[in-house]
Parts: sequence; structure tokens; C-alpha cells
Amino acid sequence: MQHNVISSIRRQPLRIIFLALLLSLLGHFLLFFGVPFLSFGNSPEIADDLIIRTEIKSEPPKKIQITKSPPKESVEQSSASNLSSNLANVGTPGTANQQGVGFKLPNPGILYYDAYVDGQKYQTAEIDWIVEGNSYRLYVNIPYAFIGPFVFESRGTVDAYGISPIIYWSQRGTRTPRYSRFDRNEKGGGQMFFSEKPEFTPEILPGTQDRFSLIFQLASLLNGDSKIDESGTIRSIPVVDYNTLENWQFKSYGEATNDDIPSLGVTTNRHYALMQRETDPYKRQVDIWLAKDLEWLPGRIRSLESNGRILELVFRQKNPVPMGVKP
Repeated sequence: MQHNVISSIRRQPLRIIFLALLLSLLGHFLLFFGVPFLSFGNSPEIADDLIIRTEIKSEPPKKIQITKSPPKESVEQSSASNLSSNLANVGTPGTANQQGVGFKLPNPGILYYDAYVDGQKYQTAEIDWIVEGNSYRLYVNIPYAFIGPFVFESRGTVDAYGISPIIYWSQRGTRTPRYSRFDRNEKGGGQMFFSEKPEFTPEILPGTQDRFSLIFQLASLLNGDSKIDESGTIRSIPVVDYNTLENWQFKSYGEATNDDIPSLGVTTNRHYALMQRETDPYKRQVDIWLAKDLEWLPGRIRSLESNGRILELVFRQKNPVPMGVKP
């Protein structure tokens, strides 16, 4: 009897240590993620100038005109120059003088970002922007503790309206990947196919993007003509997610010179913010800062989720694409 009591007492510290470790892990989990899929508060307030109260008249998408790069010595610039030559007549065969909006893909590279959750620095995220000829691959890896990384990939080409995704897929941790396929025709239209909603096959509008290619579409348009989308301009883009195709409206706040991207020092950025319809349920507030010193590639991306959680990527550095890596 006495032996059992002593053994029980000796086990108590182990139980306390185990319980403390369990509570610590739970605390870190809640710190980074909150309670998955649950929100205990109201949706975050939206800035009044980002609320759509009346129907916004959208201009039809415009065809692009490739802007050629000035000659430079680097391998990256050479690759971009070859791309410009390949795409000079895109969408209108045999017409090198096609009139359209300026467009130039940023040079390829591997971009690294500091990832923040609710303002706390977490790990390093990676965006691979790979271009060769008329093809591109955009790969995004955002680390997320316990659950595993959030991975997104967009592959496609460049057509008469700019970046033209063919396949877009995403995966959260070990969950089954979800994909959206763009079955396009020669005119830039076609039909969508969603793995999670195969019965839903909406018509593709020319210029349709996915959640991440839209950022590089904006960068390419600014790279072709930095005078577009001055402050107050609203740009409408058809955007595909894993089971939806919607028109997203982005408000431009124009250019600002500041040090909001520490690794770049004082630089010129272009800020776009996703607008929300007053009658729609809150989904997420997305803000994008495109950096002039990066050929308008994203310097900062922030997403304010419906549960109040803030996810943010802040540019750290850009490396060349390793030899042999192709889209």
C-alpha cells in the first residue's frame, strides 16, 4: 500500500510536466491559428472607400502589346528579351504593330518573404516565378505550423490579354489538393472545370486570372506602362479560386515612396486593395503592394481573414532561378 502511494506521488511531476507541455503546444497552436474554422467575433470593419454600394461599370478587357526591354547583359534580361520577341505578335498573328496596353513580364526569380501571423514573424515563404518562351509557372509555398504548408501553383501561357492560366491548384497541409482547370479556346474564352464542383462549368472571360496570377498580371501591366491605375482607379479582374469564378474589383491608391518594405529601403510602391460588396458576406480583405525596384513584383501581401486573423508576406530577397529549372 505504501509502495503504491509513493509511486503515485512520483508520477505526479511527470503528469504535471506532460500537462504543461500539452498546454504549451495548444497555446502556440491557438496563437498561430486561432480555432480552425471558428470565429468568436464580428468580421473586421472594411474601410468605407472599399465598400461597393452600387454596380461598378467594368471596361471590357484590353489586348496587350508587349513592351520590349532595353538591351542588358544579364542572363535574366536576355531571357526576358527572348520572351518579348516570342510574344511580339501574341493574339494577332502577323501584326507587330498591334495597339494595346503595355505589358512586360517581370524577370524570373525565386522570391523569399518573411511570413507574419497577426504581426508575429513566423517562417520564410517562397514564391517561384519561372518564365521560358511563352510559358510560365508560379509556385507559392507558405509555411504553417502543425497543419503543414499552404501550397499554390499556377501554370499557363501568355495570350492576347496577358497572363493566361491553364491549371491552378492548391493544397493545405496533407489535405487532398484542389484544382481548377481553364479549358480555353483560341479567343481567350472557354469553360472552367473545378475538382470540388465538377457540375459547375462557368464561361471563362478573356483575361481571367487565379488568386495568385492576378498579382503578376498587375505587375506585368505596370511593367509595361507604370502610368496606368493612378490613385482612385478601380480595376475589375475575373478571378478563379478553387470552386468560384467572380469579378474582383481592386482599388489603386497610386504610388507612394516609403520604407514599408525594409529589405528594399526607401522605394516606390503601388498599393492595390480588394473591394467588398456591401451585400456580400465578408470573405477576406486583400492588400497588395507592388515594388517598382522589383519590376513591380509583390513587395508585400496582406490578407485580413473573416475571423480577424492577419496573414502577411514581406519581401526579403530575390535569387536567380537555378539552371535547368523550367516552367
